[in-house]
Amino acid sequence: MRCLLDKVTARYTVQGFLKLAETRSLTPEEISALDLFSLAAPPTIRLFIVPPTASVLQKLAHLPRYSIIIQLVLNRVEVVTPTRYFKRWARRLRDYGFAREDAAILALATFGTDKEGAILGMDYVATFDQPMINHWLVQQQAIQDHLTAMKSNLSAPYHKANLPQVLRPEQIDV
Repeated sequence: MRCLLDKVTARYTVQGFLKLAETRSLTPEEISALDLFSLAAPPTIRLFIVPPTASVLQKLAHLPRYSIIIQLVLNRVEVVTPTRYFKRWARRLRDYGFAREDAAILALATFGTDKEGAILGMDYVATFDQPMINHWLVQQQAIQDHLTAMKSNLSAPYHKANLPQVLRPEQIDV
């Protein structure tokens, strides 16, 4: 199973670890993000983050207050890499009314790979963005139809791309 954490889910994970280290109270979102993170055990469950999130975390890793926690997170996640049809698919998703950033996350979850290029796409996108989840559910069949039509013209391995499930972290069955 592969799960892409959006930037907010990744942020709640880091914040949650920081609060635990400082013995401060956690929000329900931080608890949910930490639960998913702690239950995800490679190689069965692989967690991914987007390149901009990785860049922010790597910059924060140089700050003493964050270094150990950021390294803990970066050691457990992989960075998803866009593949050949990522940009095209992101444009199509924007046509369905998704914001640029949401379309990019969803396109990476469909046409993204690991650093070895050994996988295509994600099973889940973990997000707290309820409007994005709702919009995905409303548009999912039309998007699936569009992807199915598009895949008929794609070469291997892209013709095997699938849509992810877009859920809150606590809804992902790990």
